[in-house]
Amino acid sequence: MDVLDTGRDRFICDGATVVALGGELDIATAESAYAAIAAAAARGCVVVDLAAVEFIDASGVNAFINAMRVTTRERRHLALACPPRQLSRILDVLDLRALLPTHGDLASAVAAHAGTRAAAR
Repeated sequence: MDVLDTGRDRFICDGATVVALGGELDIATAESAYAAIAAAAARGCVVVDLAAVEFIDASGVNAFINAMRVTTRERRHLALACPPRQLSRILDVLDLRALLPTHGDLASAVAAHAGTRAAAR
């Protein structure tokens, strides 16, 4: 199992690619959301903009967890921006906030990755 860098202290981070998702994240769309995040992780750290997401189910949450595994394997960070209330509740109930860091808005999520080059260990 990969060791996750949720403390942001092991991976070099020099900006992030924003992946904007919208509509419903469910069994019909989770795989394409995962694929978009994984493709972005090949280029750098990833911020997922969820401002336009109207619904998310377990398939959507699972896509984020799998995407976290991919970003970690690529030695990149993954953060969620503008999580809808439903997702925030799921993250709290399942105690996933440490695994899937969230930011209230896109600007703060991007700023957390802008030019912050942590020392790689």
